[in-house]
Amino acid sequence: MKSKKTIVRIIAVVMLSAMIAGVVGCNASYNTNPKVMKVGSVDIDFARFATLYNNTDSSSNPYYQYLQYGMITREQYANYIIEDLTNYGVQMDQIKVQNITLDETEEADLQKEVDDNIKDYAVKNYGSKVDSSIKEADAKAEAAIELLKQDLKDNGNSFDNYRKNVEESLRNNALIEKLRKTAVGEITVGNDDLKKYFEDNAKTSTVSSFKSAMDSFINNQSKSIPLAMPHPEKAVEDDPETEDKDETKEANPYGEFFSVQHVLIKFASEAKDDDAKDLPDYASKEEEFVAKANAFEAELPNLTTEQFLDKCHDKSVCEDPGMLTPVYQFFGYLMQEELIDSYYEGFGYAAMKLNFGDEWQPKPEENTDKEASKTEAKEYPVDFFTLSDGGKVAKVFTTVGAHYIIVNPNDAFCMYDEDGYFMLPLYDGENVMTDGEGIVTANGHMTQEQFDAVNSFMALITAKAEDDKADEDTEEQADETTEEPENTEETEEVIDLKAIYDYFLGIKKDSMESEKYASIFNEWKDKTNISVNRSLLAPFFQG
Repeated sequence: MKSKKTIVRIIAVVMLSAMIAGVVGCNASYNTNPKVMKVGSVDIDFARFATLYNNTDSSSNPYYQYLQYGMITREQYANYIIEDLTNYGVQMDQIKVQNITLDETEEADLQKEVDDNIKDYAVKNYGSKVDSSIKEADAKAEAAIELLKQDLKDNGNSFDNYRKNVEESLRNNALIEKLRKTAVGEITVGNDDLKKYFEDNAKTSTVSSFKSAMDSFINNQSKSIPLAMPHPEKAVEDDPETEDKDETKEANPYGEFFSVQHVLIKFASEAKDDDAKDLPDYASKEEEFVAKANAFEAELPNLTTEQFLDKCHDKSVCEDPGMLTPVYQFFGYLMQEELIDSYYEGFGYAAMKLNFGDEWQPKPEENTDKEASKTEAKEYPVDFFTLSDGGKVAKVFTTVGAHYIIVNPNDAFCMYDEDGYFMLPLYDGENVMTDGEGIVTANGHMTQEQFDAVNSFMALITAKAEDDKADEDTEEQADETTEEPENTEETEEVIDLKAIYDYFLGIKKDSMESEKYASIFNEWKDKTNISVNRSLLAPFFQG
């Protein structure tokens, strides 16, 4: 269910996006524009309803997607639109009742937002039509705006009216947000609130969802780290307070998480079709690949584990770009029995054999044949090498080349305690809270060594973000060598435990504000006279 805060934003964005998207092609489609709804002192006209109803952008109007896939009827769809417009009207009515206005600073910010919005729209939709001789960014934007103005004129509209529509939408958005802030007031959140949020949200996830969340955290440099990791290798006892009779699960000795790093030596081209059925034979036909693989394998008995890991991170040796990034050089690739299919076929199999030995056997595959429920599990040829310090390396072919895999010696899960909960420290201002047992966390305690280790890992994520940005900047400069670079002095935000603490504290505050606003909003709505002229809207309910 959407919070009322979410409803506010959906309505405001819908109004803006629909007006911008439709104004260029809009003409006097409606000779009359009767009022179809009245919410308190606010009239909702036919054009506003039709604009929202016909908005096909699923990001701002998710109901359209539900309708498109047959999840709701046309009548239900129309009622959703009426409900959203009602919520919009209630808030606009309260703005009048409470005399909510923008002060001088807010008005200046609004006008800048209007200009920026129009500029962004013009560049996005007309930038490609601007004379290619115009390179400077501001001049290019001005030229795009001129093309927008001409397009409006050609369609019987004026730029002034267009700007007024955009300004009205953004002004209503700003007024609704100010109404919300006025109604909610200042909400203070603290560590007790954060601990409650942690308790409510640190639910053990599935193996696959944990991997997805962790991959997103690592690759998107997000602060939304999963708060708990599953422990399939541990038995889960039934909770007598729940009604879930299937909650008790036995321990899986091969269900623990681990991670791996590897050296990839690629084929000249990926093996496909018949070639993929016999990868060793396919590999033997590529002389350059064979020479590189033989030379590398000859080195292995003389390498230590540390030296092998250096090879994993050396772009002259390893052809997997992931292994060249700081975060994966520490974290590696997450591995677990249920994640085998997340990687190239054969990679996960080899990693499991390397970590657990021959005791581990892959599970039989499900069979769609009614006479046989399962088929034999597929096996892959794996070669093993021993490093000079006893470290083990597994070699397996996939369709892209040969992988030389090693179990990651780094503590890739240093962020989680023995029960699988993220160790989120609590703060008093800028200082971590401590007691006689160590650093206080939302779910217990952590040591100073753990605190330092986790922050070191977070620094690697920031390093990856900086590396990615540097690569993007290099590509942009290569593509636009004739353009002047923009002078941006933005500093990359550092991800550390304090930043994550602030992030989750902010989420809890947003949640508390939304709950309070929803309660206040419902009181307003209950007291507001609402009427809908359904006879005028009847065609929208059919089909």
